[in-house]
This record gives sequence, C-alpha cells and structure tokens, in this order.
Amino acid sequence: MNEDEFLELVRKYQDRIYRHALYLLKDAEDAKDMTQETFIKAWQHRAKLRQKTIHSWLLKCLRNLCFNQLKRRKFQVHLSGDDEGDMFGMLLKTHENKSSPSPEEITISQETKQLVHRAIGELPPSMRSIVIMRELEEMSYKEIAAVVKQPENSVKSTVFRARKKLREIMNNFMEI
Repeated sequence: MNEDEFLELVRKYQDRIYRHALYLLKDAEDAKDMTQETFIKAWQHRAKLRQKTIHSWLLKCLRNLCFNQLKRRKFQVHLSGDDEGDMFGMLLKTHENKSSPSPEEITISQETKQLVHRAIGELPPSMRSIVIMRELEEMSYKEIAAVVKQPENSVKSTVFRARKKLREIMNNFMEI
C-alpha cells in the first residue's frame, strides 16, 4: 500500500474510527489520540493489510488501544468532574430536515438521542463496543464476530443482552 492509498484509507475510515473511540472512551482528546494511534499502527502494518478486511482490522486495533487506555485510567486520579454531557453533545447530529419539524419535535428528538447515547455510555466497554458496531456502524454479526474474535452466536447473544440492558437503563432514566 503506497502513501496515496493509505491517505485514502484514512479519509474513508477516520470519522467512523473516531466516533467508535469517542463512544468507548467518553473523552474527545483520548478518542483523537486513539484514532491517531490506530492509523499509525495501520501504517506500520500496511504491507500486511488486505482491502477486504481493513475495516475489521482497524476496529480491532482501536478496541485494543481503547481498552488499554481504559485500564490505564483506573490507576489515574481524576481531578475534574465527568464531562459525559459534552461527549454526547458532540455525538448528536443536527435534526435532518424532512418536512420542517416543529421546535417541539426537534427538542424531543434531541432529548431522545441524548438519552440513548447516555444509556450506551452506561454499558460495559466490551458490550458497548459491540452495540456500536451493530446499531450505529450497521455491521453484520459476522463482521463483528471477526473483529472481536468470538463466535457469531456469542455476538448475537451479547447484542440481545445489551439491548435488554439498554431498555432497563432507559426505563431508569425515564423514572427520574
């Protein structure tokens, strides 16, 4: 893979990889760092990368880097409060104009998105990652299984349990 091909690869996958890292880490700066680290590793291994599996390889590399970062965080003292609200604000996209929704509809849609993103953030990192791949990245169970190196049925089971847990979390949010 030459430099131009690699730059095209970065352009194609950079946003997806960053969003995935942001969901896992809940910190914009760490997500940028892990995205950059992922592409540095991809550059170092460019001779071994295959076009057919590059997306899976990038996600697997990112997951490993993010999980290592989360482990390191456990041993660090956090001096500031949780910036979770800021992360979800960045993740929310503006409402798409289908037929000029009312301000009330826009507000309800934004609040619902915030709750869903917040609920996803409550999931354990490994479960969160699989849900992101399935629900947000719209990857097939087979593709996810290749990334996480688990049987396809295990991935399906994890998605099922994650959806159940998300419903519970959402119900708890609605009760508050």
